[in-house]
Amino acid sequence: MKRREVEIIQKDGRLLVFFANDVFPASLPIIARESRFNATELCTRLGVSERHLRRLFEEGLGIGAKEWLRQERMVVARNLLREGTPIKEVATQLGFANYKNLNREFLAFYDISPSDYQRRELAKLKATAI
Repeated sequence: MKRREVEIIQKDGRLLVFFANDVFPASLPIIARESRFNATELCTRLGVSERHLRRLFEEGLGIGAKEWLRQERMVVARNLLREGTPIKEVATQLGFANYKNLNREFLAFYDISPSDYQRRELAKLKATAI
């Protein structure tokens, strides 16, 4: 795979990807979402090998690429659930094979099931609207 000069940095609370020949940086979370939080697809989008991707993340963020992708996917899942997006749709949008996998991952990450989380958050919204 041909290697592009790529750098991942945090700037002003945002995660950015700088490509050597581009004037403006790209948003890493947007690229990750477009890659459906898949490390192999992210490598393809960035034009780097998986080994180089690991290096970029560890040097730029101090965390492994797969762990960051997992965390980012769970943050997006939480936000979608808070907005009232159906659980099956969240699973599909985020690249889970099925909603059961989302359920298992969300429960392991947040210690609450997606349905219980969504119910709680929607109840909070109703309470503040009154």
